[in-house]
Amino acid sequence: MSFSPIFQIKNLIDNSIELPDDMLLSIYEASGSTLMELFSLALELKEKYTGKKVNFCSIISAKTGICSEDCAFCGQSSLVRKKNKKTKINSLVTEAEIVEAAKIAKNNGANEFSIVTSGTSINNKNELNIIANAVKRIKEEVGITPCASLGLMKYEHLLLLKGYGLEIFHHNIETSSDFFPKICSTHSFKDNIETIKSAKKAGLKICSGVIIGMGESRLDRIRMAKEIKNLDVDNIPVNFLNPIPGTPLENAEELTPMECLKTLVIFRFVNPLKNILAQGGREHNLRQLQPLALMAGANGLLLGNYLLTSGRNPSLDIELINDLGLEKAEYVK
Repeated sequence: MSFSPIFQIKNLIDNSIELPDDMLLSIYEASGSTLMELFSLALELKEKYTGKKVNFCSIISAKTGICSEDCAFCGQSSLVRKKNKKTKINSLVTEAEIVEAAKIAKNNGANEFSIVTSGTSINNKNELNIIANAVKRIKEEVGITPCASLGLMKYEHLLLLKGYGLEIFHHNIETSSDFFPKICSTHSFKDNIETIKSAKKAGLKICSGVIIGMGESRLDRIRMAKEIKNLDVDNIPVNFLNPIPGTPLENAEELTPMECLKTLVIFRFVNPLKNILAQGGREHNLRQLQPLALMAGANGLLLGNYLLTSGRNPSLDIELINDLGLEKAEYVK
C-alpha cells in the first residue's frame, strides 16, 4: 500500500488545506505502527483544539414511535409500524418528566441533555409549549446544557425555543448527499440542510452527525465528513448502526471495531476544531475497543440509553475516562 506520510497529513491540516479523498481512503488500509501514528495525530489534534475534557450528552425519548418517515435505519419509522403492530408508541411526555430526566442525566455525569422526539417535526402549539417550558426549567433549575432534536423545524419555532433558553439544536444529515435517497424517501437531504441553516440563523449551536454502517461506501463517509465541515456545525456525533429487527437494514453487514475507529480518525482530520462524539451503537460495534474512541479523535460520548436500544451503565463510562486520565466536561452557565 502506498500511504502518505503522517507529517504530510499534519502539514495539510495545520495549513487548513483539505485532505484529498485518496489520502483519507488510505487510512482504512493502515495497520500496525502506521495506524498507531494516525491515532496519535488524531489525539494530538483533539487535545490541541478541544482539550482533555470529555463531553457527556444524555437524551430522553420524549415522544416515541409516531412517525410518518421511512428512514431505513429507524425502529420508529412508518415501515416498521406497518410490519410490527406492537411498535412502542408514546405521545409527548410531560414537562415534569423531561425535567426529572435532565436531573438524572446531570447526576449521572452528563453536561448536555437533549429532548428527542419522533416524527417529522414538532409544530403543535401545545407540544411546543411543553418543550419550551421544560427547556426553561432545565436551564434555570437543573444546570445542564439544554439541547433538542425535534425533526424538520421552522425558523420561528427554533427562535421561540432559543428565547426559552435552548442552546443546541440537533439534526443529523445521517449520511452523504449521494447516498441519502437510499436511506430515506419521505424527506430530502436538502430538507436537512435547510433545518440546520434555520437553527443557525436562530442563533443556536448545531449538533449534526451521521450513521455509518448503512451500506454506504468508504468514500461516502469521507463525503459526509466534508459536507458537515461545509456546514460549520459545533458538535458532530458519529453513530454506528446497531441493526434493529424489522427495519430494512436489519441484516446490514456488521462494522468492525477498527473500521469504526478509522472513521473517527477521518472525521477528526477533516473537522479538527470541532467536538466529535462517539454515539449510538458504540457498545455493539466497538465492543472491547470503546476506550480507543477517545484516543482516535472523539472527545465526547453519549451517556446512558439511546432511543430504542440500551446503552451501558453511566458509571462505566465515568470509570473509563478516569482510567484514561481524562476529565468530564462541566456545565458552563
